[in-house]
Amino acid sequence: MFSYTLSVKQYSNYLNDIPRYGLGIVFLWFGIDKFIIHEFYLTWFSATERVRVFLPFEDLSLSIYVIGIVELVFAALLFTGVKIRWVSVGVIIFLLVILLTAQYPSSFPQDIGLLGIAGLLVLTNVTWKKAETEKFLKFLWVIRYSIAAVLFLWAADHIVNINRHIGWLQLSSPLTRGLAANEVNSFLVAIFVVEMVLGGMIALGKVSLTKFALVAVTIFFVFAMVALAPPLNNHQTLGLAFATAWLAFMAHRKNRV
Repeated sequence: MFSYTLSVKQYSNYLNDIPRYGLGIVFLWFGIDKFIIHEFYLTWFSATERVRVFLPFEDLSLSIYVIGIVELVFAALLFTGVKIRWVSVGVIIFLLVILLTAQYPSSFPQDIGLLGIAGLLVLTNVTWKKAETEKFLKFLWVIRYSIAAVLFLWAADHIVNINRHIGWLQLSSPLTRGLAANEVNSFLVAIFVVEMVLGGMIALGKVSLTKFALVAVTIFFVFAMVALAPPLNNHQTLGLAFATAWLAFMAHRKNRV
């Protein structure tokens, strides 16, 4: 029976595709949602005038389906790695339009992290079959700074819009549902501190600190998906978790951040 074993170098190069796959999963999830929870998007688009300006058709329902198809196409292209630089440029343009229309809290600030991933793909323009890890190492900072920005902006949001978050956590979070407002307030202050510290550690770029901070940030993103973010923000957070897990791997294996 024919068998093939990846060499250490090939294995490492293969892992360079983790950010791309993470971004692909985000678009796949969003694209599927346009069909599965179509009524939710129809209601939201109907109530959000700034979104309707960019819709391709006057028929909101048709526009949502078309956007879903576009997202699924992006997902397929990201998974296959075809023309990755041009696909990533398209992703960046798409995300910028989403940032301008969906805005806070659906898109901003978490889409900044996705822009960082797409930016890395534009700069490296490779998939694992022909990738050299050194090419990725030159641009780790693109994702690192974009994710640090997400953490800082999340931290600011948890303080500036603390009443909104208290209401959400009391209503929907499995960790804080049923807690008194002052208890949830203390919880959010603790989250603010964690986000600021982790954001600062990965922005600093000091290997001895950042490589452990990246592991902590990955765990924090998983925690955020379970306990903090509204469900529609979990799409982007999952992509960010993939990216920070990859950065943590690179930091520990290559001692580079």
